[in-house]
Amino acid sequence: ARRGEETRRREKRRTLPTKGTRRTRWDMYSGSDASEDEGENVEVEGEVTEEPMEAEEKPSTLLTVCPFILGNEFCERLAFYGLSTNLVVYLNRQMGMDTLDAASQVNLWAGTCYMTPLIGAYLADGVIGRYRTIVLFSSIYCVGMFSLALSAAVPLLHPPLDKYPNFMQNAVLFGSLYLIALGTGGIKPNVSAFGADQFDENNERDVNEKKSFFNWFYFVINCGSLIASLLIVWIQESISWSIGFAIPAGAMLLAVISFVSGRKYYTHMKPKESPLSRFMGVLLDAWRNKRTRRRLRGEETAAPLIPHNVSYAWIEDASAERGGKYSEAQVEEVRLVVRMFPVFVTTIFYWIVYQQMGSIFVEQGELMDRTLVGNFVIPAASLTSFDTIAIIILVPLFDRVIYPLLKRIGFRPTLLQRIGWGNFIAVLAMLAAAGVEVWRLHLADEKQFIDGGASRDGEIVRMSVFWQAPQYLLVGMSEVLGSIGQMEFFYDQAPDSMRSICMAMQLLSTALGGYFSSGILLAVQWATQDHPWIPRNLNKGRLDLYFLFLAGLMMVNVILFMFVAMGYEYKEVPHRRRSGTARDAEDEGPEEPVTAARHFERTQPIAAPGFYAEPSYARSITVMADSPLIPARFR
Repeated sequence: ARRGEETRRREKRRTLPTKGTRRTRWDMYSGSDASEDEGENVEVEGEVTEEPMEAEEKPSTLLTVCPFILGNEFCERLAFYGLSTNLVVYLNRQMGMDTLDAASQVNLWAGTCYMTPLIGAYLADGVIGRYRTIVLFSSIYCVGMFSLALSAAVPLLHPPLDKYPNFMQNAVLFGSLYLIALGTGGIKPNVSAFGADQFDENNERDVNEKKSFFNWFYFVINCGSLIASLLIVWIQESISWSIGFAIPAGAMLLAVISFVSGRKYYTHMKPKESPLSRFMGVLLDAWRNKRTRRRLRGEETAAPLIPHNVSYAWIEDASAERGGKYSEAQVEEVRLVVRMFPVFVTTIFYWIVYQQMGSIFVEQGELMDRTLVGNFVIPAASLTSFDTIAIIILVPLFDRVIYPLLKRIGFRPTLLQRIGWGNFIAVLAMLAAAGVEVWRLHLADEKQFIDGGASRDGEIVRMSVFWQAPQYLLVGMSEVLGSIGQMEFFYDQAPDSMRSICMAMQLLSTALGGYFSSGILLAVQWATQDHPWIPRNLNKGRLDLYFLFLAGLMMVNVILFMFVAMGYEYKEVPHRRRSGTARDAEDEGPEEPVTAARHFERTQPIAAPGFYAEPSYARSITVMADSPLIPARFR
């Protein structure tokens, strides 16, 4: 009897109508149906009605989640540029390094800052996820910043004036700098991607707010850069280096606090296979199969997925049909990336020129008249703001005026043409710097120095530092064409699942540019030992010949790039659309006709058209605004 009573109670509860179903936070935000068994179903006692509960409206992601991410990015960029903009002066003045050694060390460090993002992207994509990567590397970053500030404040950790640092002082200095370089590697490729993860592509409000997020993201980067180059640099030279480094260290601590404070509001993506590991796996498998057996030739199929007359055919050895471990689609993805390698090689030379802005340009400005008004002296490193100003003005000018005007008259510059013009303008920047140096050395030979302007590195010439403005402006113009063109090229010509690899290629070219720039300085030092071009006292050197040498090297690269560009065939790679629903995909017009060159893309789509879905592979270095106009300085 008791068992029967329990059975009747269970049946009665099962047939009771419920007042409604409460959705979990995930169900409400993901748009899943409340009637499904996923979610938290709550039985309601008492009066029962058939009226369903109204789902709570999702709060604004931009206002509730993104402030924590934007605060992190602002403080981190303030910290980074507060250190990097004037680092060459600190190494020269406070650490006793020669002019050439200081510039070489800055270039090496800057190159490492662009190499470590490959580590951060790999960990975020395939190991621990973006949130943990950002928190871990931000903590390392913070330790490095405070260690550097401590070395500038404690007398035992930096040498007296006119003395060289000992082993312990060098160990603390470079240990701190390379901790910072490692820390920025976990933040640089992941913060914008993590911010994009917070928006639901199936929610119309989130789609619109995502565009605003990128606008605010680049705005706070600009603010951090300008404040660092104008205010923090002045504090370092006019008040105290220890205070000037303590402020960026405090900003980095605030960046960590800001980011961690929003942890309960974040949406987290699970790490998946890293595209980098798959990319290397395909290349290694193809190379191994090529060495262990002869290539299959002469096979005929009714409709080959990969035409055998395309370039880099040896990569096909990694496919399963030829004894490899990878699918045809994965092999073709890697082929699309490899075919961009010649362009990648030519972009390295551009970054060699670009690195001069943060090292040799600053050293040149240190021996020019920097008096602004009365006794107010501006730091030479503050002139990097001209580069920033040029970018802020020229980016919208090119995007909204010049490019539409060229389109109206029938000329549409390709991405490679824009990169080529950017490279040529970089040549003009070096020629402008050489012209300024020729006149500065002429005034130095005539002993036209300002009163009280002598230092251990030479006397200050009676020539305004603002004569350097054209070379900074030309570098900024070259970025608008060359740097942005590079970014759009590597972004557009890659399949979706390999975009992180292609964007990593641009970061790698920047890193190699820093390393090669340091190598060129050391080579110049060795080759000009009898009559050094870059001595400690630049008034007794030939810095103008160094700038002319770089201009000539860059001109040779421009010619080489022309041959590479003329031989490059653009690939129309279909990318995943970020529209909201499948209905949008259905409303699209008829698909493009299938051509022989696009047969593989249609049979095994690399990035399937249609509504946006969760990507098959995580992408840490690839999230960009709709108009990917992101200058190198602000990445």
